[in-house]
Amino acid sequence: MAKIKVANPVVELDGDEMTRIIWQFIKDKLIHPYLDLKLEYYDLGIEHRDATNDQVTIDSANAIKKWGVGVKCAT
Repeated sequence: MAKIKVANPVVELDGDEMTRIIWQFIKDKLIHPYLDLKLEYYDLGIEHRDATNDQVTIDSANAIKKWGVGVKCAT
């Protein structure tokens, strides 16, 4: 089965702990087998937010504004 080509990137917002595991499972089982897309990755885990003084949050919000879509597993 041919993958569906997605024209624009999707902003991927990663979280903490179990959400990373759940999100990886979703990508492996439901997204990558069926969609040909680029994910623009942002680590919104607490350690990375602290290390960037929350700049990563601003950068990810701007990426969502630019591309029009973002996905984050609930925390």
